[in-house]
Amino acid sequence: MNTMANKWNGFIDKWVRLGKSKQKRWMYRFVHMWNVPVICMGFLLGRAMILESVSPFAVAYLGAMFYLGRKSWPIVMLALISGASTLDMTQTTRISCFLVLLLFIQKIFSWAGKGQIYHVPFMVLLTSTVGHLLYLWWGESTIYQWMLSGLDVLLSWILSFIFIRALPLFTIKKKRLTLRTEEIIGLVILMGSVMTGTMGWFIWDLSVVHIVSRYLVLVLAFTGGAMLGASMGVVTGIILCLSDPQAMLEMSLLAFAGLLAGLLKEGKRIGVSLGFIFGSLMIHLYEGTTLTLWISGIESAMAILFFWLTPQMVYQGIAKLIPGTPENQSVHQDYVRRLRDVTAAKVGQFTDLFYELASSFRTDTAKERKEDEDFVHQMMTDVMEQSCLGCHRFSQCWEQNVMRTYQGMTDLMTLVEMKGNPIHLAAPREWVEYCVRPEKVLSAIQDQYAYYEQSIYWKEKMKESRRIVSEQLAGMAEVMDKLAQEIRHETQVQTAQEEQIHEALEELGLSIQRVDIISLEEGKVEIEVIMPHPDAFDECRKLVAPVLTEIIGEPIAVFRKVIQDRTSNAVITLGSAQRYELKTGVATVAKGGGYVSGDSYCYMNLGTGKYAVALSDGMGNGERAQEESSAALKLLRRLLQAGLNEERAVETINSILSLRSTDEMFATVDLAIVDLNTAHTRFMKIGSTPGFIKRGDQVLTLFSSNPPIGILNEIEIDSIEMVLQPGDLLIMITDGIYDAPGHAINKDLLMKRLISEIETKDPQGFADCLLEKVVRRQNGQIHDDMTVIVAKVERYTPEWSTIRITGMPRLKRAQMV
Repeated sequence: MNTMANKWNGFIDKWVRLGKSKQKRWMYRFVHMWNVPVICMGFLLGRAMILESVSPFAVAYLGAMFYLGRKSWPIVMLALISGASTLDMTQTTRISCFLVLLLFIQKIFSWAGKGQIYHVPFMVLLTSTVGHLLYLWWGESTIYQWMLSGLDVLLSWILSFIFIRALPLFTIKKKRLTLRTEEIIGLVILMGSVMTGTMGWFIWDLSVVHIVSRYLVLVLAFTGGAMLGASMGVVTGIILCLSDPQAMLEMSLLAFAGLLAGLLKEGKRIGVSLGFIFGSLMIHLYEGTTLTLWISGIESAMAILFFWLTPQMVYQGIAKLIPGTPENQSVHQDYVRRLRDVTAAKVGQFTDLFYELASSFRTDTAKERKEDEDFVHQMMTDVMEQSCLGCHRFSQCWEQNVMRTYQGMTDLMTLVEMKGNPIHLAAPREWVEYCVRPEKVLSAIQDQYAYYEQSIYWKEKMKESRRIVSEQLAGMAEVMDKLAQEIRHETQVQTAQEEQIHEALEELGLSIQRVDIISLEEGKVEIEVIMPHPDAFDECRKLVAPVLTEIIGEPIAVFRKVIQDRTSNAVITLGSAQRYELKTGVATVAKGGGYVSGDSYCYMNLGTGKYAVALSDGMGNGERAQEESSAALKLLRRLLQAGLNEERAVETINSILSLRSTDEMFATVDLAIVDLNTAHTRFMKIGSTPGFIKRGDQVLTLFSSNPPIGILNEIEIDSIEMVLQPGDLLIMITDGIYDAPGHAINKDLLMKRLISEIETKDPQGFADCLLEKVVRRQNGQIHDDMTVIVAKVERYTPEWSTIRITGMPRLKRAQMV
């Protein structure tokens, strides 16, 4: 009994599940076939006519829907015929024949391999032409009828292009960030054509087409502003005039009222409604008829009522698709934010990958020690096999006295290692007394040690290569980690501060479209100002930057200008100007007055608020020394510009130069990294001569004892850190300058005296004077390459900083996230 009940319940559940699955399939088909907005538009376009006999909408609409809504086109065709049936039987028959002819011609195009959507205008053109020729052949044929038929054919062909652009908004489920201009124009024409289908409908004495057209103008004026509201009014009015020549006044009303409604968009719904009422009343005052004015007022009131009853979310959805609206820009910002998060996540994944790769290339000390022990054991085994096998004392040595034998061989290895593996090496007396084959054992150890030396050499090379690769990967991981942090960096939306800046700029008479604060962190301020015309760079340098400097309380400079695509707007990015700047001068001369100097130098802004000054001296003179020093500085420049830490950059250069050539290739590096916001400076002197800082009448000396680049595989970098002051002169020299007075007992004291005697503060003049003094002390003889590089620290004075605007309140910085 229970078994039968269980089977029955299972049977019922199966049918219920089957019913639910069928229900889901039917719901899916209903949603995809019964696209209600498309069907309603088809019904209205089926009965839409202009000049009382021209109906070009149906054929163009079905031609576009055949490809844009393949599952719903039969329903659309029935809707078009149903709309035509509300007029008369002749129009119904005519529309039906034209649509059937379109399907037939579409089949012919498909058989010919031309059945794509971009062939729809030609299908519609051929259908309309053939249909009208047949219609004129069977009916009356007058010149006026031929003209109307030609107009119908032309409009059908044009409307097919417009519908192909506009209908995807209703048929293709695609997430859109914005509408293109041609899509907006096509949508406006489509809506105007659909409203033509409501011609002749009245509720009492109120025209439905007037109410609908005014409602649409209100919606577009509220979401898109004056231009879109006026455009909708003009297009709708023209289409209505083609359907009813008496509607000329309605076109003027829609255009003017839409313009005023859009101009009062800032007043929200109340402002748009008042603007529309005022515009429509002004136009109807010219009519002079009280009844017409009364009816038009009621029609406008009905449209405004529907406008107020429409949910706000509908307006927000429409505004998101219209370019230039705050909602559309917010959607773009959300998209950019999501794209930024995805990019940051990808960069983070690569960062982890580079860290893992760097870790895999690092040397495992325990593993390396075990490999050395295994190598020694293997060496012992090979020596034993070559010299001890077959000896009558093998068991006595390697079984009874294995520890003594092993220790003796170890002593022999130590002896070979200490003596450098000479060809004729005598075995120790203790080993000769113990072993019966002492010379053979010693010879085997010498052979194995030679092989061991080669293995160790290549092993060390491989170890150094792995270390370089590991450091490079770790450096790249650090750079990518910083990049991911910058990408993820986001601050609070600071609306109050943006409005304060916007109002301050407008008080100066500047036309500002929008102000976006990206960061207000001290020293890292970044603000975007969007101006409605592209020639705004000079205005920002002369007016906007000084105003922001006064409001924010720190120097602000213009970084860059970008012209937005498809608009004439200019996006000006302003940010914190550095508090200090460096002016640099260089004086150099080659040995003997030659053309090629072995010294190289560079100075550059790293773009991260830091400034680098570097000087390198290649060993020797001439082209070879030039290659050494320039190679070191080129690598240094690339690594620093890539964002690599300066210590890691110098270590990388040292490793690369020490491995890339078997020849001796050494170079000194004298590097100074200056923070332009704090003047904090870090000096790294790799094998270079002392540097000097002239501060007023005082001369400071900078020492370091690091070896030159490329001599040792690994170097310990001792850096010097200090804070420079405005007016300080940073002086770097090569050994050609420092060693020039060879007879001097205290070269540092002599150089300090020469530097203190120079009174000029100009960096270039100072470098020239110092070089000239050194050459004169040698009676014009130049015994080595000489180079002097002088950098002067000055406070940064932004351009147009003399402009002062009184009464400007300071900006309150919000707490950063």
